[in-house]
Amino acid sequence: MSFDPNNVDWKTADLIRKHGNFLNNYPGGQRADMRGGRYNGSLLNGVDLRRALMSAADFRGAQFVGANLSEATLAGSQLRAADLSGAKLVKADLRGADLEQAKLSSADITDADFRSTTVGSTDGNDIATKLDGADLDNVKAVRTNLQRASLMGATARGSHFDGANLDRANLKGANLQNATFSSSSLRGANLQEVNFADARLANTDLTGADLRSCHLDGADMSGATLTDCVIASGMDELEPDIRALVIEHFTWISSGGRKGTPASFAGLDLSGVNLSGADLSAADFTGTNLSGANLRRCSFRFAKFGGATLVSVQMGRCDLRGASFRGAVMDNADLQGSSLVAMQLVDPRTGDSKGDWPADLSGVHAAGASFSRVDFGGANLADAVFDGADLSHARLVDCAVRGASFADAKMEKARLPEGMPSNGEAA
Repeated sequence: MSFDPNNVDWKTADLIRKHGNFLNNYPGGQRADMRGGRYNGSLLNGVDLRRALMSAADFRGAQFVGANLSEATLAGSQLRAADLSGAKLVKADLRGADLEQAKLSSADITDADFRSTTVGSTDGNDIATKLDGADLDNVKAVRTNLQRASLMGATARGSHFDGANLDRANLKGANLQNATFSSSSLRGANLQEVNFADARLANTDLTGADLRSCHLDGADMSGATLTDCVIASGMDELEPDIRALVIEHFTWISSGGRKGTPASFAGLDLSGVNLSGADLSAADFTGTNLSGANLRRCSFRFAKFGGATLVSVQMGRCDLRGASFRGAVMDNADLQGSSLVAMQLVDPRTGDSKGDWPADLSGVHAAGASFSRVDFGGANLADAVFDGADLSHARLVDCAVRGASFADAKMEKARLPEGMPSNGEAA
């Protein structure tokens, strides 16, 4: 894509023309100086502004699709909602730039600098680069310096961050599926609720990173440094033997079973424990007392809770796919927003689907419990007691409900199995 000078005012067009002469060492050439200027909404697709001076300028909503901004100085610039799709930003200086909601899909930001800066600050304090909600899908960010940058809610699926510096960066809620971070540094980074599904984090330094509520399905963390990582809230209050079990289990999860051991809490008294944010998938809680425990935003895929006591437990927004609660006591438990859909079984050698593993809540006693907006996704609810429970907006389609009791349950806007009366009486 080539730049069309007719899309900008004559002054900007002349500035870009002279910059082209500067890059080619032609007579009349002059390096573009756009510092502090207002160019919001400008159509600069395909423009060649390599090495241009563009710091503290206003480019909000501007279009730089396919542009070449390599080695340009954009420190402290306003690039909110700008479109930089496919742009080249190799070795560009973007310290303290505001790129919130910007589009950088397929851009090349190799060796670029996104660190904090004091440029544009009125009080002399550092301004962190903002990439919150930015589209970074398929970005090439090799060796890029994103230290302390904010990428909350950003999307960077399939992107390459190999050798990048993301120390103390805030990536909370980012979608990093299939991204690569080989030999990168994320020391002290906020990685809460990040989706690392099928990502490659081999030999990554995660020292002190906050990994609570991360999604690590299929992630490769071989050789990663996990020293002092935050893997659950309340770790410091745990008994040493319980804390050791949680750490060993996380090591087992993060290494794909090559290190550590799966945890068994069977029969233990963990009432009131705070493990919120932990990944305890496939852990054994058979017969465990978890009354009043805080287990919010945990991952319990394939976990076993058979016969456990979960009275007044807090399990909101948990990943409970394929978990078994057969015969558990869950009176007054809070599972609002959690997922109980079937877990898909995949052949690790071929990636082919081998069927689904539904969650099992058969025989549970969950009187007064809250399952508002829970997706049961075909779970086994046979002989369960949901008397007085809140099932508003819940999805129970295809669930086995024979013998289950829903007396006085709240079923407002719930999606029920075929043939089940709206008053909750099961067949």
